[in-house]
Amino acid sequence: MTCPQCGAAIRADDGRFCSHCGASLPDRPRITADEWPTHPERFDQAKRDPSYERALALDPPAPKLWQTILPVAVFSIFWIGIGGAVVAGFAKGGGAMVLFPIFILGFGLVMMGVTVRTAVTKARAPVMRQLAVVVDERTEIHTTGSGDSRSTHTRYFATLQFKDGDRLECGTSGALSGAIAKGDIGLAVLRGGDLVDFHRIRV
Repeated sequence: MTCPQCGAAIRADDGRFCSHCGASLPDRPRITADEWPTHPERFDQAKRDPSYERALALDPPAPKLWQTILPVAVFSIFWIGIGGAVVAGFAKGGGAMVLFPIFILGFGLVMMGVTVRTAVTKARAPVMRQLAVVVDERTEIHTTGSGDSRSTHTRYFATLQFKDGDRLECGTSGALSGAIAKGDIGLAVLRGGDLVDFHRIRV
């Protein structure tokens, strides 16, 4: 909503008079504190804010493929080495049992290839920019191995809500997850279904 007298943006707490020119404001439905975070008026104010246009002009962060491909490449070399040794051991005994480690080795390599292919596809996906509110965040912790070889991997997710009410849960990085908070509104930068950047707008 804008002031009919001076055209200034009207905040939710401006009451009956414009905080810029003091003009009397027309009656309007009251926006409660619970409604405000995802209210369409907040999206309108964010879009009028000068920082919105500045955010649109910024280049998206470059894809960091090495963060996915390098660990997979290192693990692939390790997997092939261990797998080759196991296959050789079974081959000495002969028989059909040699096929089992070959199957396990092949399955692991296929899964690694799928991981790399998914990362490359996401890196080449078009970039989308859209105003959104962060309405939820969560993490998933995956543990592999056991004992001294046990390792954990944490995945981060953020749920965004858009002006039309649609919601989208997308993966994001740990650094970006720590920089955003529930209730933030800003320009969400999406690539391949992942949230790769978020420019907060203070309205």
